[in-house]
Amino acid sequence: MNFISAFDLHFEQALYAIRDPSLVKFFSWVSALGSHYAIFGLTFVVAIALAYRNRWLLASGLFAGVFGSAIVAYVLKEMIQRPRPPDFLQAYTATTFYSFPSIHATLSVAFYVFILWLIYGTLSPTRKYLTIAAVAILIIAIGFSRLYLGVHYPSDVLAGYVLGGVFVLLGIKVAKYFERKVTSVS
Repeated sequence: MNFISAFDLHFEQALYAIRDPSLVKFFSWVSALGSHYAIFGLTFVVAIALAYRNRWLLASGLFAGVFGSAIVAYVLKEMIQRPRPPDFLQAYTATTFYSFPSIHATLSVAFYVFILWLIYGTLSPTRKYLTIAAVAILIIAIGFSRLYLGVHYPSDVLAGYVLGGVFVLLGIKVAKYFERKVTSVS
């Protein structure tokens, strides 16, 4: 664990050394795309759209993935209680005390990958590749923004990606399970 902590701190110090005020503004905006406010709001918008199309079961999978990942990430933060990077490295003061795992990274994977899964089958082959690339770039940018702003360590973001990945798979499984149940009953 000492190697990871040392690498994390060295990485944050290197980013701090090259931090630029205009990029802080840009990455603050990128970071907001992974905030719980944005992700929860978008989740409800997508759920309403799915409900309007009578796709409640897909909405259940989305809720399972997004809200399940959020709950587990918050519980892990409280259990592990890893402090955030030192104050002098932070571009702003984060709203929670603990760093591990990154909620932004967790929620961005859980939400944006689920949306990708929802629309994937409707896309042409070219648009599939472009959409996958766009979602990957967005998720990586959100994770990097947390590092650039000095509010997380690389291991926090990587753990968030893994946790979000587990929960997006769970959300997809939930959606498929319920859809199979309903179609087999019909």
